[in-house]
Amino acid sequence: MSIYNAIVIPKICNAILKSYQNYWPRDLLQVYVCSPLDFHAQTMNWDCGYRNMQSMLSSYLNYDSDVRDQLFSTGILTIPTLMDLQKKIEKAWSKGFDQIGGMQLDYTLFNTNKWIGATEVVAMLRSCGIKACVADFDFTSRQCDLNTMVQVIWKYFQTRCENQKKNFSKENIKNSNFIAPLYLQHQGHSRLILGVEKWVNGDIKLLILDPQMRKALQFSQKQGEEANILRQGVGTHGLNSKSKYQIAYLAEKSLNSDETEFSKIIVDELRHPRLQYI
Repeated sequence: MSIYNAIVIPKICNAILKSYQNYWPRDLLQVYVCSPLDFHAQTMNWDCGYRNMQSMLSSYLNYDSDVRDQLFSTGILTIPTLMDLQKKIEKAWSKGFDQIGGMQLDYTLFNTNKWIGATEVVAMLRSCGIKACVADFDFTSRQCDLNTMVQVIWKYFQTRCENQKKNFSKENIKNSNFIAPLYLQHQGHSRLILGVEKWVNGDIKLLILDPQMRKALQFSQKQGEEANILRQGVGTHGLNSKSKYQIAYLAEKSLNSDETEFSKIIVDELRHPRLQYI
């Protein structure tokens, strides 16, 4: 198996915010963006999940938060290589996390070109003591549609960003400035959601980072247009052409020691009666 090093664009969210400062669209009301992360670009047709994991982990490691402390305690001090991530997911399976997912992949990832998805990401993070969750959106069930998912994503960023403003203090500075990105999975590909926009007409648009190499080249060649490159709405073909999505996200509360055994089974958190949004 041949594995190439990914192109890395550091602190991409800083560039996004700068693009808004340089040009704020007339009809744009509000923007919420996650904490800065490094963009790890895809190098092969099967490694999107791993590159998104590396980008996510860069966000976690960039900030003095409980999530970073938990990663440090498990030996993750820098961004793991692709093969290291394969080993860590296999280790999570060996500890009993996501046995159904592990079985589907024969409990083997190392030195293979098998694709991974949202449940593998969550299994690895939970094995590190991080309270990661999965939300399923199946539009074929007619219980939700793309607009429902977009509203849930808006609520995720709005709630966390507004709580950040309310809770900022010298005593709580450790976690007050950290907003995690969302991992968006559909059949055959995954991307990261870095933020949301609300427009005058009520439209909500997502800022979606695609790990494909051509996107990395766009960022390199079109500085100042980062928000335009990322922006997608419910009418965007790349978003509305899929009927099923999974979103991996971090819960607001840490994983308690007595929850570890229960957390080994990964279920759709949105179906829990006490949860209205992620």
